[in-house]
Amino acid sequence: MSDVGSVCATRSGPQFQQASGREPTATAMESPGTAVRWTSGRSGIRGWIFSLLAVCLLLQAASNNARATILLRESFDYPDGPLVSAAGGAWLTHSGTTGQVRVVTGRALLSQTNTEDVSVTVSGQPYPASSNTILYAGFSVRFISLPTGNGECFAHFKTTGTSGFTCRLFATTNGAAPGCLRFGISRSSSTASTVAPFDLALDTSCQIALRYAVSNAATTLWINPTSESDPSTSAIDAGTPVTVSTFALRESYASLNGMGTLQLDDLSIATTFPEVLPEGTAVRPPFFFSQPPSQVVLQGGSVQFQASAGGDPPLFYQWQFQGIDIPSQTNLSLILTNITPNQAGLYTISVSNRAGIILSSPAELVVNTPSSPEFPNLSILSFNANGNGATDWSTNSPQIQAIGRLLNHLHPDILALNEIPNDQWWQMTNFVSAFLQGYYLAVSSGTDGYIRSGVISRWPISLSHSWLDNSDLTPFGYPGRFTRDLFQAQIAITNFPQPLNVFVAHLKATTTSPPDDALKRGAEAAAISNFLSTVYLKTNSLQPYILCGDLNEDVSRPDTNRYTTAHPIQTLISPPTGLQLTTPINPLTSAELTLSIRSRLNVRFDYLLPCPILWSNIIDGQVFRSDILTNRPPFLLGTDSATASDHLPVLMVFSHPFAHPFKLLPLNHTPTLTRLEWESLPGQFYRVESSPDLSQWNILQGRLLSLGYRSVLETNPPPGDTFFRVSTTPVGTP
Repeated sequence: MSDVGSVCATRSGPQFQQASGREPTATAMESPGTAVRWTSGRSGIRGWIFSLLAVCLLLQAASNNARATILLRESFDYPDGPLVSAAGGAWLTHSGTTGQVRVVTGRALLSQTNTEDVSVTVSGQPYPASSNTILYAGFSVRFISLPTGNGECFAHFKTTGTSGFTCRLFATTNGAAPGCLRFGISRSSSTASTVAPFDLALDTSCQIALRYAVSNAATTLWINPTSESDPSTSAIDAGTPVTVSTFALRESYASLNGMGTLQLDDLSIATTFPEVLPEGTAVRPPFFFSQPPSQVVLQGGSVQFQASAGGDPPLFYQWQFQGIDIPSQTNLSLILTNITPNQAGLYTISVSNRAGIILSSPAELVVNTPSSPEFPNLSILSFNANGNGATDWSTNSPQIQAIGRLLNHLHPDILALNEIPNDQWWQMTNFVSAFLQGYYLAVSSGTDGYIRSGVISRWPISLSHSWLDNSDLTPFGYPGRFTRDLFQAQIAITNFPQPLNVFVAHLKATTTSPPDDALKRGAEAAAISNFLSTVYLKTNSLQPYILCGDLNEDVSRPDTNRYTTAHPIQTLISPPTGLQLTTPINPLTSAELTLSIRSRLNVRFDYLLPCPILWSNIIDGQVFRSDILTNRPPFLLGTDSATASDHLPVLMVFSHPFAHPFKLLPLNHTPTLTRLEWESLPGQFYRVESSPDLSQWNILQGRLLSLGYRSVLETNPPPGDTFFRVSTTPVGTP
């Protein structure tokens, strides 16, 4: 069915309506404003009827004149092949390799493996800022593969030529549930300034709507809307209005970031919102704004799972545990109290309405057991000690004494330090003797000439190594060298079957020479990620590890410099590294901000990024401030946080990752083979024994190293009745 006012009824390409937006209207036989006198005769009735008809015609004409202008209709109903060829010149290549944007089964196919950017002229153009026009765009989109890195822009308004991009729409996996993506928006920045809290699963279609005000570059995004009053997301970056002439589709993979692969269809551009929605838009199936995140809780504690959903009301909710409905749990939040280990597992929520049903991604609940003297908790503190430029690093200096009081209060098992003064690093021996007596110390040999990193541990440091010091960053997109090193300290913790590896990083600082600093910081993060995934984990995958330090970037408030798209935090927590993002907060302010306590505390630069086995054993975490602490001990001063550093210390507490009970799975027994299988932890050693009478036990396997979360032992069938048992092997047991 053709659209009113379109040039042609049968579409073989984009359809345009004339810029006036006026449709053909009926012309009255006499002026609609003719005064008619009411009389009781037939002629009076005839005149009244004619006048009423004339008024109706006037209203109809006014309605037609005010109706929105449809500037573009594109159904992509072409034969399969390159879009620029199939569309007969309507779509043109303005960047990249011509012919890569293709039409496949009536949809435009975009892929980050290509480089072609194409654009189509918008009817009535140009639209300069002085026109005060509001432009709307709408289309359906379905992703076949996820974006990579921070994602990329794939659609936007633009001027003519190859520049002047605005109202830029991005696809990213940042903040999305596993296997899902989110949409972001910016006015003109090359990274999304705002990301909508909506998770889209692969192979799922959704409707996108965009609004762009040419007068001030205000940019707004809707996902699956039915009206302009529906929830929306607005860009917050600075933007200069551009003269809009075209609408563009983009393919890109730059600085390890790409927009994935997607199908785009039914593109409409108009001057009012309803015209860019599909005909008959009224009922929306349910969708998620945000999905419940995985959580870790201590046995006996409480936890709350929370989701946010939209769709055509009424909406109905149902929580499930391990795929089974939980009775009476039919709200968007699920609160569990006095938690036991039996409640550990996968939780989901289903949302349904008359248009359909959707199930959230699984949220895992990990339940840790309280510590014991044999298996105590592990606390790790990350702290930038602000030693850059310090002239006195002795234990008599007010700064060092303030640091000592903070450590005396927090009393971490392991301390990861940044900014030890290069010319006074030898003072750290006195520091340990004064404030952490009996602890072990390792200081990095790598330095930028001003500062170093280090690790202090309650347990022996069996190995330390400086990696990447002054290494070449050219393979990672920056023509320079690593500013400081990546420092490793290997720690032999009591009753850990494997050593703990603490890595300390201090990435290139920001603000001094953008965009150079941002680009270098992103390259350093890529170098660390490459080292962890291709060097360290190749031979040490069974050893727990954690990356700590000042990363000079805020994951929630990223550097929006338009010249960089390689945000270091997202690079470091990409799947190949195994590192997990944690967000400790101050318990009194609920803020994760760590810089600067000496002036305006407004960003987070300091991180602890644990491996999966540590992440699943998180008990607690905090950003510590002495100035707002209630019931402060007498030795601790309210000014100590600001005296010690411009950074705040960040503490995380883990339960012993290898102290959890495990379960022996059903025994498989045949006349020729006995197979034992049990739950296990990577890197743990197990002992398997057999007994004919439960009184005398024989060792079948004395020190079996587990390589995963399930272990197997196969043996010849024993004669007669036999009992088996599996236990963890204490550290040091042969």
